[in-house]
Amino acid sequence: MSIICCPECNKQISSHAALCNYCGHHLGEVTEEDLRVFQAHKLRDRIYKLNMISYAVITLFIGGFCWYWWESLGFSQAASAGPFVLMGVAAVAYLAVRAMLFRARQKRKSMQQAVKMSSDLRRNL
Repeated sequence: MSIICCPECNKQISSHAALCNYCGHHLGEVTEEDLRVFQAHKLRDRIYKLNMISYAVITLFIGGFCWYWWESLGFSQAASAGPFVLMGVAAVAYLAVRAMLFRARQKRKSMQQAVKMSSDLRRNL
């Protein structure tokens, strides 16, 4: 077994792989089951990344709130517009990420219901 570069994405993969783990490029004979497992794996990774992004956006919102609290001296004075802008951008970003996460989870749910799952597919969803 050797390591080769995928002709599509140029990342290193096994020479025995039927398809690239990164981009899904077919390197040999690929079954429908292999494609479903690849799609499930990509969907699982997307859901994980969206969860991490939502945590980062929540942290930005909390940072904006702390900035507001610090600048207003414990809510006793008026603060500048900076904390409000940061909290507003973070709130909009959070809603957008949650909408994408909802769509990804709905897609995962439909994948689970649509196919009779093998153990590989069940593990990746």
